[in-house]
Amino acid sequence: MRKAAVFVAALSVIVASAAPASAAVAVTGPGGFVAGFVPPILVIAPGEGITYANADIAPHNFVAYDSFLSKKQAKKTKWCSGFDAGKCPLFWSETITAGSSTEVLGLERVKSGKSYGFYCSLHPGMKGTLIVR
Repeated sequence: MRKAAVFVAALSVIVASAAPASAAVAVTGPGGFVAGFVPPILVIAPGEGITYANADIAPHNFVAYDSFLSKKQAKKTKWCSGFDAGKCPLFWSETITAGSSTEVLGLERVKSGKSYGFYCSLHPGMKGTLIVR
């Protein structure tokens, strides 16, 4: 019970300091590589951002796994240099450590009425779904 209370308190501080007013929040809590993302299904409006916060001791990230940029778009996108041609994710966050948060980049390309799979590229079993209203 005490661990849960400490987690909730720490998570509240991370999320409160991390999220801009118009951003949804996705979090990885303790044991994230087993428990996954919170929430596992994230719903956003077109144009809305996502702040990703890590409250786990392991490093994590937030990466599209079933939607990729065209080769032309990838050449213009900074984070694509680390991916094979044709495999640059539609959206991406940097890998962050415990107590950190970051913005998910590339969300300006998601389309209303569609859903997208995301995962932690360091822990491929950690998966979720992004739904754009």
